[in-house]
Amino acid sequence: MHTHTLLLLLLLLLKPGVCESCSLVVSPAGLVVKYGAPASGYCTSDTVTSMGWVTSQGESQVFRPGVKELTWRVDSLTDWNIKPQCFEMSEEGGQCVRVLNVTVYKLPDRVSIRYLNHSGPVVEGHQYSLHCVVQNTAPIEHLRVTFFKVSTNGEQTVLYTQQLNNDIREPVNESFSLQFSPTSVDDRAQMCCSAMLDLGPQGPQPPPVMESECLNTTVHFAPEFSCSAKLQVRAGEGLTCDVRGNPLPSVTWLRDGKMLTPPTHLSREDAGNYTLMALNRIGKANHTVEVEVLHDRAARGASCQAAGSATVALLLHQLIHWLY
Repeated sequence: MHTHTLLLLLLLLLKPGVCESCSLVVSPAGLVVKYGAPASGYCTSDTVTSMGWVTSQGESQVFRPGVKELTWRVDSLTDWNIKPQCFEMSEEGGQCVRVLNVTVYKLPDRVSIRYLNHSGPVVEGHQYSLHCVVQNTAPIEHLRVTFFKVSTNGEQTVLYTQQLNNDIREPVNESFSLQFSPTSVDDRAQMCCSAMLDLGPQGPQPPPVMESECLNTTVHFAPEFSCSAKLQVRAGEGLTCDVRGNPLPSVTWLRDGKMLTPPTHLSREDAGNYTLMALNRIGKANHTVEVEVLHDRAARGASCQAAGSATVALLLHQLIHWLY
């Protein structure tokens, strides 16, 4: 400890009275400084007095008499736990102390995301641990980590946000985790995380954010049918039903318990109930569909009926116009 700091502490011990009406004001009220950047503080008093700054870094000024203001400054702030203190001493009022609250911060060197003890595709319904690792940042209590998903259409969905209750002021490496159970909707989505250093209104605005590279997610899931339970198909058209799954499932068509190839040119005889069976290594699914075949004659009849109705309406309109 510097000699003048020891002298100040000795004088404070010899004169322990505390000023009842302390007029000292330290500004700014709080200081947020990037590691290695310059910093300064300002101390003022309502009356002419003896003042001093005691600090672990920068210029310490002990008992400068006959002043109402005093400045502390440092060219490169590198003390993570610095607490500059401004003192006022008077024979009548005793001692008065104000502390300048300083927060020294450092942005992360890197933010990354990974699965814990897993690589490759994930399986629907299984649980996995996603880890977001933030390297060499401070102070950790102001760090907010967000896990989010980017879907195939670019839409972002926040999955989880976490903030630690930790008063360590020096840079640390920290890992944040999320328990993740994928569904088929997550197939081909990207899993990402971001780290925001939110230092309040006195810190940089907007708060700095660093994002990880994203994980491309492949989800293996059982077959899913997307066709309805009733299908209307025109005669001559083919019979189809959309099935998705990963890996791509095999699909079997059955009618009356017998396997068949789905018709590519439907006729009246092809109407009825069909059962579809889809299978991949994740699971299987069955789907029953009732097929109605619309014939051309019926379609033409409906078209002629519509045309006839339109003609009658036109003639009726002309008749009313002639009568009036």
